[in-house]
Amino acid sequence: MTGEAGTVPHPSVTVAIPVLDGEGQIERCIAAVDDQAYDGDVEVLVVDGGSRDRTREIAARHPRVRVIDNPRRSRPAAMNVALREARGEVVVRVDVRTTIAPDYLERCVHALAGSGAAIVGGPMRLGAETARERGIRAAMTSRVGGGPAAFRRASGPARFVDTVYLGAFRRETVLALGGYDEEFGGNEDAELAHRARAAGGVWIDPSIRSCYAVRGGPRELASQYFRYGSARAGTVVKHPASLSPRQLAVPLLLVGLASPWRRAVLLTYSSLVAGRAALETARDPAAAPWLAVSLPTMHASWGAGFVRGLVRAARRPR
Repeated sequence: MTGEAGTVPHPSVTVAIPVLDGEGQIERCIAAVDDQAYDGDVEVLVVDGGSRDRTREIAARHPRVRVIDNPRRSRPAAMNVALREARGEVVVRVDVRTTIAPDYLERCVHALAGSGAAIVGGPMRLGAETARERGIRAAMTSRVGGGPAAFRRASGPARFVDTVYLGAFRRETVLALGGYDEEFGGNEDAELAHRARAAGGVWIDPSIRSCYAVRGGPRELASQYFRYGSARAGTVVKHPASLSPRQLAVPLLLVGLASPWRRAVLLTYSSLVAGRAALETARDPAAAPWLAVSLPTMHASWGAGFVRGLVRAARRPR
């Protein structure tokens, strides 16, 4: 791949895969890494948080994989383990539920060289098969559910943004930033991206393609979004300037539902969900009921997690 300045060099790359009990996804994830059309050296670190299934056994079958332990078990802790163990100049994060395109590493390296950004990545494209999964995907990608964040949109020009999905970076850059924040156990990408603004910013390139397999049902979705909300609150307490207007929507909804105007708020919200479900009915009738379930599940779980996270973060000694 070439840029304006000619051929881009191929630095060594470490692909870091945080995982816990991922036997259902790990083979497909690593196989996509093995299929990369990249001319430089590539190593794969599977950073395991104590899996009790066959994750480690499956990962170890691949010659380029090193399976290393993550005693603290969280995703940010896994990435810090990977930073310490990495031999590559560039570190590329790949989550176990994600399958990357064959040119993913090439495009990440090209974007790093061309943009001058501290972190580069692509949008979060979602994979779904069943009607239930398609409904969850529609909820997560809609502006009602996922908001206007750039990494939720699969199109648009390459540009600087506040955060990206997963992310690739030079190892020395993130080490100089202090690595990943393990304090809140999540939201580590957005928190790191906030600090990375001082080191070159964050660049999104829609040509960096991957596919994330959505959660299988409302219970898993609720757990996922509760964690998102809780960790996001911790980041807001630590970095108040990181709070964006879109992240106030759900807390304001909760305030409205607890106010004297709750009936009007509930009616407005219900109409919004019903309208989005009706739109989905025209596109995918089987998925529409699951979208109608997923939207309030996401909002309620994220909001409850956010409130809990604010309380817990405020109580922590600084």
